[in-house]
Amino acid sequence: MLKLIRGCHLLYKSGQKFLSSAILGMAVGVGGLVFFTAGSYAAEPPSLAAAVREVVAPTQNTSAAGKSSSGAPMIERGDARPGGIDLSGVSPVSEDQLMLEQQAIETAARAAEEEEAKREEEHNRKSFKRASEGLMPLSSEQIRSFMQKLEITQEASQAPSSGAPKGEVKIANISLDPGGEPPQINLAAGYVTTIDIIDQTGEPWPILDVGVGGNFEVTPTQAGSHVVRVVPLTRLGMGNLSILVKGLSTPLIFRLVSGGATFHMRYDARVPALGPMARTPLINYRRPGPVAGDALMSMLLENAPPKEAKRMKVGGVDTRTMAWQVGERVYVRTPLSLLSPAWNASVSSADGMTVYEIGDAPVLLMSDNGAMIRARLLREDSHDK
Repeated sequence: MLKLIRGCHLLYKSGQKFLSSAILGMAVGVGGLVFFTAGSYAAEPPSLAAAVREVVAPTQNTSAAGKSSSGAPMIERGDARPGGIDLSGVSPVSEDQLMLEQQAIETAARAAEEEEAKREEEHNRKSFKRASEGLMPLSSEQIRSFMQKLEITQEASQAPSSGAPKGEVKIANISLDPGGEPPQINLAAGYVTTIDIIDQTGEPWPILDVGVGGNFEVTPTQAGSHVVRVVPLTRLGMGNLSILVKGLSTPLIFRLVSGGATFHMRYDARVPALGPMARTPLINYRRPGPVAGDALMSMLLENAPPKEAKRMKVGGVDTRTMAWQVGERVYVRTPLSLLSPAWNASVSSADGMTVYEIGDAPVLLMSDNGAMIRARLLREDSHDK
């Protein structure tokens, strides 16, 4: 390929020389004709003819051996006269020069390929940017802001308008008196309320039958279970619930209300009687079950002491055991079994927590799964010596 290009270049230079010679020859011929015609009217043509012969003679130096059969002059190969292609001044191309030219062509080809690849990459990048901006014109910050506003709007559209209801755990004593007001259980749409029926010792009281009034769903209770699950089917609603327990002729009645700001996640209904699964007390009560102070003990059982209750320090046990002093009485809330001193009354919840009413005793003996534990009671203003 390089040789072909080189040859074309040489032919182009030779053609330029040949064209120049042809133009010069034509000019001389025209000049001779003019001067010859003028010589027929002039008196001195020999001087002009001699001048023309001096110019044309070098280009038309022919011989008998250099003429063709038609009498035209022959131009020999390699002749340096202006009438032919002069190749005598062209120097031969060396191998190093050809190699350099080949490397230059290859370098130019690689540069062209790299430039084409860069242009294509730039085109693809711009095309991707335009496509991504067309499909997803929002920035990351705008998308996050939009999602935050959407979540706020969805949360505000959920009922009730005051926001999500607050869940509570309630432990209540159930009155069996005919004129007593049925306890109220607060429910919320979309939430399950679990009702546990326990006796005064905190043991489960098996349920025999359940009846519901109103737009509420009650999960079927298996025989021997002490748990009832209630879900309201409307945001606002009222009704009642009747539960018949084993060994008790009087049914337990509850009021059901849904749509408030709070609801009972768990409602422990403690029946003031010994159920069929009641635990035998280690120490006999001084009085037959809690009568006076039941409301106070229920509040302490829920870990919601009244304002007049003074907190006492308890040493030797973990933080699950707490004590308060209300007047001359001391109340201990603990999951352990109290052995000494003897208590006046006690109430228990379904989760195993018990509140004991005791006198002013500085030392408590308690049982933790059979292990004897000695606990000490200290008032907040006293010092341990």
